[in-house]
Amino acid sequence: MVSCKRGYSTIADDSMNCPKCQSPQIIKYGHTHYGKPRFRCQDCSRQFVENASRQPIDETTRRLIDKLLLERLALAAIARVTGVSKRWLQLYVNQKFYETPKVIEVTKKK
Repeated sequence: MVSCKRGYSTIADDSMNCPKCQSPQIIKYGHTHYGKPRFRCQDCSRQFVENASRQPIDETTRRLIDKLLLERLALAAIARVTGVSKRWLQLYVNQKFYETPKVIEVTKKK
Protein backbone atom coordinates (compact mmCIF):
# COMPACT_ATOMS: atom_id res chain seq x y z
CA MET A 1 0.00 0.00 0.00
CA VAL A 2 1.13 3.49 -0.84
CA SER A 3 0.57 6.46 1.45
CA CYS A 4 -1.98 8.98 0.22
CA LYS A 5 -3.31 12.41 1.28
CA ARG A 6 -5.47 12.70 4.43
CA GLY A 7 -3.90 9.62 6.00
CA TYR A 8 -5.71 7.11 3.78
CA SER A 9 -3.84 4.56 1.73
CA THR A 10 -4.12 3.49 -1.89
CA ILE A 11 -4.78 -0.16 -2.61
CA ALA A 12 -1.79 -1.60 -4.48
CA ASP A 13 -3.83 -4.65 -5.48
CA ASP A 14 -5.13 -4.28 -9.06
CA SER A 15 -7.87 -6.86 -8.57
CA MET A 16 -10.28 -4.35 -6.98
CA ASN A 17 -12.19 -1.90 -9.17
CA CYS A 18 -14.92 0.60 -8.40
CA PRO A 19 -18.39 -0.98 -8.81
CA LYS A 20 -19.70 2.24 -10.41
CA CYS A 21 -16.98 3.38 -12.85
CA GLN A 22 -14.61 0.36 -12.84
CA SER A 23 -11.65 2.58 -11.97
CA PRO A 24 -8.69 0.91 -10.22
CA GLN A 25 -7.99 4.14 -8.27
CA ILE A 26 -9.30 2.85 -4.92
CA ILE A 27 -8.29 4.02 -1.43
CA LYS A 28 -9.02 2.48 1.93
CA TYR A 29 -11.60 4.75 3.58
CA GLY A 30 -12.14 3.55 7.15
CA HIS A 31 -14.60 0.93 8.38
CA THR A 32 -18.37 0.45 8.46
CA HIS A 33 -20.14 0.32 11.81
CA TYR A 34 -20.05 -3.47 11.42
CA GLY A 35 -16.25 -3.39 11.22
CA LYS A 36 -15.88 -4.17 7.50
CA PRO A 37 -13.24 -2.14 5.66
CA ARG A 38 -14.71 0.65 3.53
CA PHE A 39 -13.17 1.80 0.25
CA ARG A 40 -13.55 4.94 -1.87
CA CYS A 41 -13.00 5.52 -5.58
CA GLN A 42 -10.76 8.50 -6.26
CA ASP A 43 -12.33 9.09 -9.67
CA CYS A 44 -16.09 9.11 -8.91
CA SER A 45 -16.02 9.31 -5.06
CA ARG A 46 -18.23 6.20 -4.72
CA GLN A 47 -17.89 4.51 -1.30
CA PHE A 48 -18.28 0.75 -1.03
CA VAL A 49 -17.30 -2.38 0.87
CA GLU A 50 -15.52 -5.21 -0.92
CA ASN A 51 -17.86 -8.12 -0.15
CA ALA A 52 -21.17 -6.45 0.63
CA SER A 53 -23.63 -8.69 2.46
CA ARG A 54 -26.56 -6.49 1.39
CA GLN A 55 -27.35 -6.74 -2.30
CA PRO A 56 -29.50 -4.42 -4.44
CA ILE A 57 -33.24 -5.16 -4.49
CA ASP A 58 -34.03 -7.17 -7.63
CA GLU A 59 -36.62 -6.15 -10.21
CA THR A 60 -39.15 -8.87 -9.29
CA THR A 61 -39.22 -7.67 -5.68
CA ARG A 62 -39.68 -4.08 -6.87
CA ARG A 63 -42.64 -5.14 -9.04
CA LEU A 64 -44.17 -7.00 -6.08
CA ILE A 65 -43.72 -3.89 -3.92
CA ASP A 66 -45.45 -1.78 -6.60
CA LYS A 67 -48.42 -4.18 -6.60
CA LEU A 68 -48.61 -4.19 -2.79
CA LEU A 69 -48.51 -0.38 -2.77
CA LEU A 70 -51.47 -0.32 -5.16
CA GLU A 71 -53.32 -2.57 -2.69
CA ARG A 72 -52.68 0.16 -0.08
CA LEU A 73 -50.94 -2.11 2.42
CA ALA A 74 -49.01 -0.50 5.25
CA LEU A 75 -45.31 0.08 4.60
CA ALA A 76 -44.41 -2.04 7.64
CA ALA A 77 -46.40 -4.94 6.20
CA ILE A 78 -44.76 -4.59 2.78
CA ALA A 79 -41.29 -4.47 4.37
CA ARG A 80 -42.07 -7.56 6.44
CA VAL A 81 -43.46 -9.57 3.50
CA THR A 82 -40.75 -8.66 0.98
CA GLY A 83 -37.78 -8.66 3.37
CA VAL A 84 -36.61 -5.12 2.56
CA SER A 85 -35.75 -2.58 5.23
CA LYS A 86 -38.33 0.04 6.21
CA ARG A 87 -35.80 2.77 5.44
CA TRP A 88 -35.16 1.47 1.91
CA LEU A 89 -38.90 1.09 1.32
CA GLN A 90 -39.62 4.67 2.42
CA LEU A 91 -36.89 5.97 0.09
CA TYR A 92 -38.34 3.86 -2.75
CA VAL A 93 -41.86 5.21 -2.14
CA ASN A 94 -40.55 8.79 -2.03
CA GLN A 95 -38.73 8.22 -5.32
CA LYS A 96 -41.92 6.86 -6.92
CA PHE A 97 -43.86 9.88 -5.62
CA TYR A 98 -41.43 12.40 -7.12
CA GLU A 99 -41.40 10.53 -10.46
CA THR A 100 -45.20 10.70 -10.73
CA PRO A 101 -46.44 13.59 -12.90
CA LYS A 102 -48.30 16.16 -10.81
CA VAL A 103 -50.30 17.72 -13.66
CA ILE A 104 -53.50 15.93 -14.61
CA GLU A 105 -55.31 16.85 -17.79
CA VAL A 106 -59.09 16.91 -17.45
CA THR A 107 -61.33 17.23 -20.46
CA LYS A 108 -64.90 18.54 -20.25
CA LYS A 109 -67.74 16.20 -21.04
CA LYS A 110 -70.01 17.27 -23.90
